[in-house]
Amino acid sequence: MTCIRFFTLLAFVITIAACQGSENEKGVHTIDSDQPYAAFLTRLKTAITENGFLISEGTCGKCSIKTIDVAEKDTEIISVYRPDLSLRMMQAGAAAGGDVPLRFYVTRLADGTAQLIYHQPSQALAVFDAPGLIPLAEELDREFAKIADAMN
Repeated sequence: MTCIRFFTLLAFVITIAACQGSENEKGVHTIDSDQPYAAFLTRLKTAITENGFLISEGTCGKCSIKTIDVAEKDTEIISVYRPDLSLRMMQAGAAAGGDVPLRFYVTRLADGTAQLIYHQPSQALAVFDAPGLIPLAEELDREFAKIADAMN
């Protein structure tokens, strides 16, 4: 199980590195900020909770690559969920429950500012062949967009 978690987190970190500087490519949204990293992170967590989501603590992007020799940026993975939406997701497609919670990624840039990256939930859920997920995924897209808009 530890190996699976390691490689899953490693894949996320690689995805973050590959997506930097891109905007809305295949449902990936990148928002550069002129705010200091810590302030941006606090503001994002506030926006998440103000929009009714809970934060699942304990995911560390940097921790997953400590054992290999690569340069890394400080990256915080913020896993979010809403129990009502999580339940609907699992009811619409049991396999989709594995994507709960969904994630925001915040990276500290070289100048000390922050960059937000998130995958549009409808893109993340599109891999599941569950028509019942479509309206839920669209609802999640709107919810994630509200959170991201609060960061501008």
